[in-house]
Amino acid sequence: MPAHAGQILRILGLLMEMFGLSSVALASRDGTGHWLGMTSNQVWSIVAVGFVFWLTGTVLNFNAALQRQERDGGEEDPS
Repeated sequence: MPAHAGQILRILGLLMEMFGLSSVALASRDGTGHWLGMTSNQVWSIVAVGFVFWLTGTVLNFNAALQRQERDGGEEDPS
């Protein structure tokens, strides 16, 4: 897995969420007119998948930070 996979997944997830939420916000009041002719359920599915991508990237970043901390000798010097 690439070293920056977590950051890439977080950015991709954020972009997916932004696309979906802006499509919902800019749609007409009757629920039609979403971008690319999608239905509301499809748009909310994109938002949900984007959140899962973002969360997966966050977990990958957190695990990489823990591994770095363990490899470097544990706690940082407080002084």
